[in-house]
Amino acid sequence: MEKEKELQALRVKAEEWVQMAYNQQDVGMHDLEFHDAIWEASTVILPNLEVQVVIDDNNNCFVTTGSAGYVEFFEPPMGMKLPIKCWIHTHPFGAAYFSGTDIRTVSQWQPIMETAWVLGGQGHYGFWAQKNPKQLRIYRNHKHEETQTWGDEEE
Repeated sequence: MEKEKELQALRVKAEEWVQMAYNQQDVGMHDLEFHDAIWEASTVILPNLEVQVVIDDNNNCFVTTGSAGYVEFFEPPMGMKLPIKCWIHTHPFGAAYFSGTDIRTVSQWQPIMETAWVLGGQGHYGFWAQKNPKQLRIYRNHKHEETQTWGDEEE
């Protein structure tokens, strides 16, 4: 029971850390410094747990934390306005790619989600955009390394 309370306190701290980073005047949803703050919440504040951030149509930031391999909003965030401008989540095990779950998520939300990022470490991330809905551009050391693609058979 005590460990659960400690973990819940860390989850709150991580969510507040991400919110604080987003609310800085010079930081935006696509800013790599903001992504570094999300990564820090996932791997330094939390014990390598996934963090998910959604920026809605009003530029509001919604944050939740999950397990080492999965994160979701268990209830729709209060006040979130569609469309979603950006969905960001971490893979704290250190690999930036879209899992089958991630592919299903972007495929289902694609009509009302503009962009998505998966963070696999500092300088290691993937970027997805609505205009190319079946590909994720993956970067390592901030340089394009490969492009992950998928087709209808994976959806």
